[in-house]
Amino acid sequence: MKKFAWILLGLGFGACAVLKTPVAVDIKPMDVNSFMAKPFVHGEAIGQFKANMPERTKVQKLIKRSPREHQAPDTIYNFTYKNSKISIYKTRFNQEFMLGGIVRDSEVELANGVRTGMLRDDFYRAFTDLSRTQQDTVVLNYQQIDRTFNFYFDKKGRLDKFTFTGSK
Repeated sequence: MKKFAWILLGLGFGACAVLKTPVAVDIKPMDVNSFMAKPFVHGEAIGQFKANMPERTKVQKLIKRSPREHQAPDTIYNFTYKNSKISIYKTRFNQEFMLGGIVRDSEVELANGVRTGMLRDDFYRAFTDLSRTQQDTVVLNYQQIDRTFNFYFDKKGRLDKFTFTGSK
């Protein structure tokens, strides 16, 4: 029985080691301002996210009713995939605004090839004008539309997750 438990424990650690290998990325270098203006390969509309998110993405609609019965409600769309979540706000006038999100899965890729699991060196190669730091967190701000990206690296130098705030 002890032998069986040790074998299972060894397989468990081996599986974790296989899953933690760096993610292969297709880097498309771009400057920080271009990235911040359009961070995703696709646009930021709800329909474009539905079409381009990974296959098993769940879409949750949160409806905010208007105090007046004759007005259409506002809606928040939450796109959830494994440990990642991206939220978009849609007004009753059909205007859509990115609220923000947190991405922890490598299937969600940004416009320049940035995805979780990639190495720090690959991350810096994805930007043409980003100065390299040794900090665990890289913060990018874009004042034109009040957008912020936070990229978090683990102790092994891999991108662990990134968070972002939306657009005006």
